[in-house]
This record gives sequence, structure tokens and C-alpha cells, in this order.
Amino acid sequence: MAIRTASHSGTWYSANPVRLNKQLDEFLKAAPPSVSGARLLIGPHAGYTYAGATLAETYNAWDTSNVKRVFILGPSHHVYFKNVALVSGADEYETPFGNLPVDTQVVDELVKNKVFKKMSMDVDEDEHSFEMHSPYIYKLTHHLPQGVPSIVPIMISHSDEEFNAKVSSILAEYLKDESNTFVISSDFCHWGSRFGYTSYTPSGSLDDLEDLSSNSKILSSGLSIYKSIEYLDKLATKIASTGSSKDWKNYIKATENTICGQKPISILLETIERTKENENLGEDWGKFKWIGYSQSSQVTSVRDSSVSYASGYATTS
Repeated sequence: MAIRTASHSGTWYSANPVRLNKQLDEFLKAAPPSVSGARLLIGPHAGYTYAGATLAETYNAWDTSNVKRVFILGPSHHVYFKNVALVSGADEYETPFGNLPVDTQVVDELVKNKVFKKMSMDVDEDEHSFEMHSPYIYKLTHHLPQGVPSIVPIMISHSDEEFNAKVSSILAEYLKDESNTFVISSDFCHWGSRFGYTSYTPSGSLDDLEDLSSNSKILSSGLSIYKSIEYLDKLATKIASTGSSKDWKNYIKATENTICGQKPISILLETIERTKENENLGEDWGKFKWIGYSQSSQVTSVRDSSVSYASGYATTS
């Protein structure tokens, strides 16, 4: 049996199950309550010291009453590939609480399509975007009558319109099933020279968005940088809430906001659109609502950097 080890435990979060359970309990206790029908989720994947509380907001909203399977779409942080989606080749994902089974049957169904391939164990274990969600999934479901759900980790790198259409068309068949949860693992703006992104708006408008590293004078008369970052991120969440994959892509093109899960978000939005059209569902079906927002630090100087985190969900009932 191939088990993907919890390779980031002990560094990005505690490997001690008692200590980790206590930490997650504290995060979840402070988060808003669950929402009926919430089975589409967006949450961050940074270390729990930075993003654990925001991720708890995402998972505390989750309606687990009918869940049997969790599709997790996340970005690739270490390997580049294009127009293919990589799925886990593992049988189980290790967490400090216990192992989550990978739905190998669904994985095998997906790889019958040329746009899906299995990733190597090295690639799987290097990537953190799925692992950071796994302890929450286990903790919130291990007590259920049906037990912990199986997971289907799907890694997305670079893609074009044709690829997005193919993947969303395939995933739409699974989204119809109310026992399937879909999760997007994504941080939001990565700001600073080390991320290659120093865009700034002094007025809180895209009309005067420019690169702060080449024009630091505009900082003296405008918003604090962290407020400018917040504006860009909250505009992103507002556009995601419209449900339009086209508007989402236009926003990314206009701002170049370094949202690492922008491709997975785009694919899920397109999947929702297809499902609504094919199943003749209501306008509000699958529209995202947002719970919380945070930043790793409040940037006030062009020399600083930060990563942003947001928690959101959509209902399908």
C-alpha cells in the first residue's frame, strides 16, 4: 500500500496529535458555525501559525452530513507542467490523527482521460497544498457514521482555455453528486519583491494600479500597502462570488494578483457554471460567500512582504 507521508508535519504544523487536536479545537471554536448545504470550500494552505485560524473558518462552515468523497484542487508550488492535471497515485494520505483513503477508483476513472495523469510520490510529498487541509478533513469527519471520506487530490499548474473546458466538463459529472465535496486550496496575494509582485493602488481602485517598486513616491499620499493588498484580494473574492469564470480570468489578467490557486478557482467556477446549465439549477446555486480574511503581516514598506488568506464556501441546496 502506497502511503503519502505527512511530510510537513512537525514543521508547518504539529506532528503531535494531542497538541494538534487542541490547536484545531481552539481555531474551530472561534470560527462561525456550519452552514447547511456548504460543500464547496476555499481555504488557505500556509502553516497553521499563519493560516490555521482562517482555514478553520472554511472547515467549520462545511456541511459534512452527507459527505463521502472530497475533491481537493490545489496549485503546484514546485513543478511546472501545462495542460494536464496531476492526481495522487497514493492509496492513503497520512495525518497525525489517522490516514485518509485516496479514492483510487475515481483516480483511475480520471486518468482514462488524457488530461489527467498520476503524479509521482516525490511530487506528491513535496507539495503542501493538499496536506494542510488533511488534518481538518480527518478531524471533522472521523466520528461520522460513514467514517472519514475518501479524497481525490488534483494538482493544477498552467493551462489554456481548451484544457479548462475539458477538466470542468469531467468534474461537472462529479459535482452533481451531493455526497461529493469540492475544496480549493489557495492562498491569496503574495506581495513583495521576493514574490515578484509589488502592485499598489493609492486610492483603492484599479484605475491607478501600478508597480510600487518603480514608483515609490505614490506611497506617501495613499493607502497603506496592506490596505491596498486587502482591496485587491477582496475585489477578487467579490468577483469569485459572481460565479463568472470569465470575470475571474479578466480580473487576474488586469491585476496579475499572485493568488496561487487562481487556476483551480477558475476551473471550479467553470465547473459550477457547467453544472448549473446542464442541471437547470437556480442562480444562487454554488455562489461563493466569504467568511474571513487575514494577512501574514501588515506591509507598510516596499521592503516588506506578506501572504494573504481567505475563507469561503458555497452551498448547493
